[in-house]
Amino acid sequence: MTGFWIAIVIVVLAIVGVSVLAGKILSKPKGVTSKSRQAEMNALKASGALKYRKSNRD
Repeated sequence: MTGFWIAIVIVVLAIVGVSVLAGKILSKPKGVTSKSRQAEMNALKASGALKYRKSNRD
C-alpha cells in the first residue's frame, strides 16, 4: 500500500514539473515585450498614426 502512494506522489510531481517547464518555454520574457511595445508606440507616434488620440494632444 505504501508503494502505491509513493507512485502517486511521483506521478503528481512529474506532471507538475512538466507543466512548469512547458509554461516557462511558452511564455515570453517580460523585459523584451515591454521594450518592443514601447518601441512600437514610439514608432506609431512618430509616424503620426495616433495624432487624433487624446494622449497625443498638447
